[in-house]
Amino acid sequence: MWSRPAPGPRAVPGARVATPDDTPAWRVLVVDNDPDVHAATCAALEGQLLFGRPLVFMHAFSGDEARALLLRERDLAMVLIDVVSEPGSSGLELVDFIRHSAGLGNTRIVLRTGRPGQVPDLETLLRYDINDYRTKAELTRDRLLAMVVTAVRSYKQLCAVHASAYHDPLVNLPNRAHFIDRVNACEQRGLDDHMVALIDIDDFSATNDMMGHHFGDRLLEQVARRLESSLPAGVLLARLGADTFAVLGPVPQVQPRRLLECVRQPLHFEGVAHKVSLTCGYVLLPKAPQPGADLIKDATIALKRAKRDHRGQYLQYADQMGTEARARARLLSELRDAIEKRQLFLVYQPQLELGTRQVTGLEALLRWRTEDQRFIPPDQFIPVAEHSGLIVALGQWVLETACATMRELLDAGLAPRRMAVNVSTVQLRDPGFFDLVCAALAAHGLQGRHLELEITESVAALPTQLLDLTLCALRAEGISIAIDDFGTGYSSLSYLERLPLDRIKIDRSFTRQLGDPHGARIAEMVAQLGRKLGLSVLAEGIEDAAAWHALRAMGCHEGQGYHIARPMDKAALLPWLGQHAHLQAA
Repeated sequence: MWSRPAPGPRAVPGARVATPDDTPAWRVLVVDNDPDVHAATCAALEGQLLFGRPLVFMHAFSGDEARALLLRERDLAMVLIDVVSEPGSSGLELVDFIRHSAGLGNTRIVLRTGRPGQVPDLETLLRYDINDYRTKAELTRDRLLAMVVTAVRSYKQLCAVHASAYHDPLVNLPNRAHFIDRVNACEQRGLDDHMVALIDIDDFSATNDMMGHHFGDRLLEQVARRLESSLPAGVLLARLGADTFAVLGPVPQVQPRRLLECVRQPLHFEGVAHKVSLTCGYVLLPKAPQPGADLIKDATIALKRAKRDHRGQYLQYADQMGTEARARARLLSELRDAIEKRQLFLVYQPQLELGTRQVTGLEALLRWRTEDQRFIPPDQFIPVAEHSGLIVALGQWVLETACATMRELLDAGLAPRRMAVNVSTVQLRDPGFFDLVCAALAAHGLQGRHLELEITESVAALPTQLLDLTLCALRAEGISIAIDDFGTGYSSLSYLERLPLDRIKIDRSFTRQLGDPHGARIAEMVAQLGRKLGLSVLAEGIEDAAAWHALRAMGCHEGQGYHIARPMDKAALLPWLGQHAHLQAA
């Protein structure tokens, strides 16, 4: 009898072992408590080459030895298991371990026993993807060889399929499909001590566009290698999307801070250093089973929130995030439906010169009234429209409709100097925006001076060249530009001198504070700033005569608010303008 080998890979006389210079071998694990079975198996297959590669055997004499080995070895073509190696289990506990705990889905499993009555039922064979079952008496040398050939061929084919379906060749990592499968497997096993983390390269799209796709591909490869080096063995790293990587592993082994710090040192391309940053969103696997795709969705929600509010940092998913994301998704679906059903419409709020009370402009405001007559506030649906890209088409409709109204007012002799239309940064980023504005003016026989575009301080985040070129081209057409809600956004004064502007609008939140000596200072500072820069100043939210007079005393030129007029639809606007003109004439 042989002495028992130590657990782990071990060659047995009669088996060919691959050396580092040899062709890679087909690795076969024999699990049996009888050393003679190990020796006989090796002797029967001595010197065999299958599909140009030799066989190498590893040996385990108990289920515990097999489990320890299976967690270390990833490339196993076949496992031969004696179903009575562990009393009472019929070897199926070890089979379950191979498929689920070790995650060896391609490895072929063959069961053998000395008792013919222990054949597993069909459901068990299918559930565990057991390749074959034989009694030891059946396994003559020829039959054993035929069984191994069949198993190795099947393993080879499965690996080829897996490589194409579950592998990302660009970064040499598992892909999304493989990652979801592994998350599902963890959920089925109830591994609630694991986490899923998604890591995104900040500003990758802009870098890719500016530097080219070849540079972008190399950037992805280098980031993949940095992430790999920051993770311990056994933790899964995959590429989930264009520039998004995914990690699955035990909580103590997956440290988001360490993942982000892996690119602290610049990456190098052809001797040139390139600094990048990463953002991470992660979710802990719950105690109650949940589909892998849903967990990835939760991690994606955390990642998007981190990209929005904590760029370059990491953020854990919380249920509240999911509630908000689902609410936004519902609102987006309802918004699409509302656009089709024409539930969105414009109202117009007059803007007056504070000294003469003359109507100088109208601000076109978008409203949404549902079929059951509920109003959805703009501050709820406009951000959803911007995030989804719907704002481009919606903004075009607003512009066209406002221009058509201005044409009607001109024809009726009731038009003010300008029609003000709000424009989002998403629209300004659209390369066709300038042409779209010019086309809307031309379609309704308007000149540039008839239109004012209101932008917010968030435009400061746009590329300087793009913003300057677009705004300068618009002003060259006679279109005026106003900064809306001034003081509530980036609060940077440098862009006020840089950008081609005509007007600053004091936000209604500051107008409401005019009764407070401290609150009035902000409105006064904005009015003074406008005078220094040669810009007109318009105050929003004037709700009483006291605010009107206070703003006029500060040097504020124009205003709008409920004290002047509420926003009104076109049907109410024309009579109001006619009556106001009559009062002014009187």
